[in-house]
Amino acid sequence: MGSNKAAAGPGDAASGQREALADERERKADEREREADRREAALDERQRELDERERDLDQRGRALGEVVETLEQRTLETINRSRALLALSGQRLNRQEEAVQRSQARRERQQAGSDRAVAGIERGRATALPDPSQAIEQARALRKRVLEVMEAFAANEEEVARIHEELAARRPERRDEYRRTAEHARTIARRTREALRTFTG
Repeated sequence: MGSNKAAAGPGDAASGQREALADERERKADEREREADRREAALDERQRELDERERDLDQRGRALGEVVETLEQRTLETINRSRALLALSGQRLNRQEEAVQRSQARRERQQAGSDRAVAGIERGRATALPDPSQAIEQARALRKRVLEVMEAFAANEEEVARIHEELAARRPERRDEYRRTAEHARTIARRTREALRTFTG
């Protein structure tokens, strides 16, 4: 019986060693899983921040787009009303109208470019986590384009006001009418520049 106990000793030691190795492997596996969970949580946080930035960009883009579209429409309406009154300034008004139309076409091209950029981001999201710096750069580019359109519109309204002031001086019988139109154009230009200061302040 003593020899049986002596023979069982090394077996027990080997079994204990295997169990210790198994415990160590399980501990390391648990640590790797915890590390993977931490990385996944960090990636989720980055994704959430990116989604938030993109939603903010979309909201600002839509709001600014509506403002610009409304202002451009008012400009075209003002030009159309003024054309019948400005017989001596017809060519100048035509140039102004063409400038507004070019500005509107440029805005539409810029919007199309922004739409393509957003679509590219959506496609990239399906395969990999996008770089937040790309979305930030796109937001800056869109903001710059909108500000340029608003600046051109304000300058156009100021030119309309100047033309009507000249007409008021040339045609005293319609001075009040021309000056009202000029004041309306100046008001629109002033409000546009105030909006510009808000976005650039």
